Amino acid sequence: MSAECSETRWVSYAGALFATTIWGLTFVALPVALTGFAPLQIVWIRNVLGAALLFGVLKARGGPLLPQRKDRPRCALLGVIFGAHLLVQTFAMQRTTADRAGWVIAFIPAVVALGSRVFLGRRMRVLGWAGVATASCGVAVLMATKASALTDVVAGDWMVLSTCFTWTTYTLLSVGPMERNGALRVTAFAMIVSALPNLVAALAMPAAALAPDARSIAALVFLGVFASALATWAFNVAVVAIGPTRGASFQYLQPFVTSAGAFFYLHEVPTRGVLLGGPIVLAGVWMIQRGRRAA
Repeated sequence: MSAECSETRWVSYAGALFATTIWGLTFVALPVALTGFAPLQIVWIRNVLGAALLFGVLKARGGPLLPQRKDRPRCALLGVIFGAHLLVQTFAMQRTTADRAGWVIAFIPAVVALGSRVFLGRRMRVLGWAGVATASCGVAVLMATKASALTDVVAGDWMVLSTCFTWTTYTLLSVGPMERNGALRVTAFAMIVSALPNLVAALAMPAAALAPDARSIAALVFLGVFASALATWAFNVAVVAIGPTRGASFQYLQPFVTSAGAFFYLHEVPTRGVLLGGPIVLAGVWMIQRGRRAA
């Protein structure tokens, strides 16, 4: 491997790690933002902020702002998927805790590994398949234990679990367009598309009787600038360089970031389900990474 390729790979690893850290804090920021904004408002505002930043970077760099014409339909579909993904997660945080959400989302590498096997022909050894089964059992254990303070926590957990599949779909569908157009251009285009349906829906609904304060506004800015724009861009760059399965493997760190943030900022104490199921999920993810095999 040349020195240039090695440097590119390590930069990609750093980008994936940065994205994972920011996304881990997303589940901490969302409950704070929800104290001042309705879910639809959060999604369209954060994506407008993110798209404005990314298009600003594109403009400063020069060159075309939009993907190639042949890739625009798929990039528009990516935007719809991305918007739905964020909206489901935002509604889910009205029902579950940040700590539980962070551990459920750790199942993403298992879903990406399955998707890569089905759609990209990436093979797995027996250990990898055992890892998928193990991670699935861990999620089942986690979700089977309810948090006493929340009556609708199971519905919230299922909503978070569904976003493991929406994110996998987004990741796998984005690889081709990003290779041809660059991660920045595809990310910016998809993000502005994702904001439009939520903006229309937000305008059609009655205004929520919420009073944003400094904390909720700061949380929303964090979600738009860091979580939507910078983290998604960094992760997409990493996916192009190191592949979707290896990029997703960094997300096994996300629950640790979420747990720490939820404990220190939201004063959430890990539940019995998290303590029992979380390590099983991570063991399964580790087995999946060890069981990967190139096509």
